[in-house]
Amino acid sequence: MNNTSSNGRHVVVAGGGFAGLAAAYTLRERLGPRDRVTVVEPSGRFVFALSLVWAVLGRSIYRGTFALDPALTAKGIDYLRSAVHEVRAEEKLIRTAGGEMTYDRLIIATGGRPDTSSIPGLAGEFRAAHWIVGEESAVEARESLRLLFDNPGPVVVGAAPGATYFSGAYELVLALDSVLRERGLRDRIPLTFITGQPYLGDLGFNENAARTKLETLFAARNITYRTGVEIERVESDDVILGSGERLPASVSIIMPPFTGAADIWKSPHLTDEHGFVPINERYQHVRFPDIYAAGVASVFDRPIPPLTAQRAPHTGYLSVRMGQAAAQNAAASLGFGPPARHTLPYVFDVRLLDGGSIGLFLASWGTNKPHNLAIELPGQATHYLKALQERYLVWRLRTGRMDLP
Repeated sequence: MNNTSSNGRHVVVAGGGFAGLAAAYTLRERLGPRDRVTVVEPSGRFVFALSLVWAVLGRSIYRGTFALDPALTAKGIDYLRSAVHEVRAEEKLIRTAGGEMTYDRLIIATGGRPDTSSIPGLAGEFRAAHWIVGEESAVEARESLRLLFDNPGPVVVGAAPGATYFSGAYELVLALDSVLRERGLRDRIPLTFITGQPYLGDLGFNENAARTKLETLFAARNITYRTGVEIERVESDDVILGSGERLPASVSIIMPPFTGAADIWKSPHLTDEHGFVPINERYQHVRFPDIYAAGVASVFDRPIPPLTAQRAPHTGYLSVRMGQAAAQNAAASLGFGPPARHTLPYVFDVRLLDGGSIGLFLASWGTNKPHNLAIELPGQATHYLKALQERYLVWRLRTGRMDLP
């Protein structure tokens, strides 16, 4: 099927997460009435994945979700429930389950997928670990913890070298500690946290404000930790580090590194060696000017100040802002409005770590050098604020009201 109208332009957004929805709504506001916006996404639903940590510990897994079709249709955006199976950039064409679709501009916001092949034991026949990336993985981890409560044993939680979703690992180990104390099981279930980061609280962009807070929290809660580790493999009862140390583990939950979406990766000349779409400061593909990318699926071709790395922090807030900027620039390239003024917003990282009985508010901002803030909050206040943040973002993404501060 050819979906480019002779009366207008056609912009396709691949992905229906934070960045994809923000891009689609922004495009619809900026393009002309005869221009079409189509979102291509396979699941049919938006999932607030940042709250799946608490779903592992018993909360409803369907909170913070909504159906994409009615939300997009209400805003005049077409929706195709399918994955993008191939991008033929030279032809300005994508292949989906419904056939071929041409585009004038394409925005790739497909997110990432776990690179479970990076460490033996994370996947395959001898898989011995869990992670929390999507709904299915959260359900599996929840079942393992349910069995653990009946048969207590040591737990290892952490982030594998190369992982970027650090805050979920920190939140999980703190929240699990709180739940175990409530159940009277904490003395029977030792907790160990492992990470490839050089110190606790390093979120990947010179974030150091949280270090002392987390070190103090871990010491007070008797959570053992190892930083700067390599993981050699994961077995059914142990996590073996590169140093040779064996950490006993009845349950292991380890956040893996990400790679790009498989079908995007297989498209010729579209991604780097890790499957991410390389973009310049305009969110434009470094080789194909009609293709843009945002969110987890993308990687800058150079560090964009104040970030000191090419990968941006993975938060819903920043993914939304990246999607908006990519859409503004794509629309501007078609003659609709000015491009985004800045690549990154002044405040580029805002997150809450809900650790049950205690929490942390983390923020980073700046234009040339990152400034960081970490504030310890009471657990009930953190839980309330995080729920409010989730409802706010979900409401914005469901209704298309994208005028974020």
